[in-house]
Amino acid sequence: LLLLLSALPACGSGNAGAPLDTEEHAEGEEHGHDEGDVVRLDSTALAIAGFQIGTVETVETTGLSVTGTITHDANRVSHVGPRIEGRIVALRGDLGQRVQAGQALAILESAEVGRTRAEEQEAEALVRIARENYQRELDLEAQGIISRKELLQAEAELRRAEASLQSARERLRVLGASQGRGGQFAVTAPFSGVVVSREAGLGEVAGPADRLFTVADLTRLWIELDIFERDLARVAQGQGVEVSTAAYPGRTFPGTITYIGDILDPLTRTVRARVEVPNPGGALRPGMFATATIRTGGGTSMPVVPRQAVQDVEGRSVVWVPGDHPGEFRAQPVEVGEAVDRARVVIRAGLQPGDRVVTEGAFTLKAELSRGEFGDGHVH
Repeated sequence: LLLLLSALPACGSGNAGAPLDTEEHAEGEEHGHDEGDVVRLDSTALAIAGFQIGTVETVETTGLSVTGTITHDANRVSHVGPRIEGRIVALRGDLGQRVQAGQALAILESAEVGRTRAEEQEAEALVRIARENYQRELDLEAQGIISRKELLQAEAELRRAEASLQSARERLRVLGASQGRGGQFAVTAPFSGVVVSREAGLGEVAGPADRLFTVADLTRLWIELDIFERDLARVAQGQGVEVSTAAYPGRTFPGTITYIGDILDPLTRTVRARVEVPNPGGALRPGMFATATIRTGGGTSMPVVPRQAVQDVEGRSVVWVPGDHPGEFRAQPVEVGEAVDRARVVIRAGLQPGDRVVTEGAFTLKAELSRGEFGDGHVH
């Protein structure tokens, strides 16, 4: 009798387990949601967390907000280096220094420049001699002392000397050594701007392939934007743009769309656009991230939620929506758009106006989901 009684609980447990698993599996299929995106809390946990559930509202927008990166104006940035190999004997430009057009950034010394400059000096001397001789022959010819042929020979000598001088000066110009003495010449700034990069070192040998300095005019910058395919019809060249950055909250910089690409990126489904922004005070800096609001005109209703309602879960932006049972919440993936103000953001996809979402306590639900994944493997 005792043996029979001890065997009954084990048999009962084994028989009851299968229907229970089948029932839970059927329930999960009925809900149609991934159990990994669901959090269930009891009444005590709900009371402690202080959750608040709100309704998705809408705002009327007259602009399209996109993100981008501030870069140099490619037409006003120059990588400066020598046109001929030489050794750096002096450095005049430094990182961050404001320079004027033609200002020397470095002094180099070259044997070829030295030879060409010596030829120039010799040609200058020959021109002086030939000019004096021609003037003398001109006076003698006027007095009838010499023939016209002798005068023409003196003039030809002068023209040959002048051609040699011009040739030497042209070679120096091509070598970028119009100014200087002996074998030394200067590497100069092509326009007024700021030295944003310096790779030159005293005593180094540099050639045409070397980039010694980068000079950029930062009074005007570009912002490279990625326009989604669905928004292309709202964007046109010449539209005004308001640019904002995290570095200057509440401050905007006016710009204009000057270029819209002709090719769609098949991976991101975006088209590259360019905005030109005046930057006379130098507040904006290349490399900054920026948000650009394109003034498209024509109001559009867009759903918005509080910023704290959006959480990042495994690289996805999600909001939490109430589930089918009390204490149940489901992570709903969304596509987040621009900020409406400091408290709300636009939701481009994943929610509709009137949907119910968790507006307070979203982070707590994210923490509960992570604890379920890394703890006992069950959703709490």
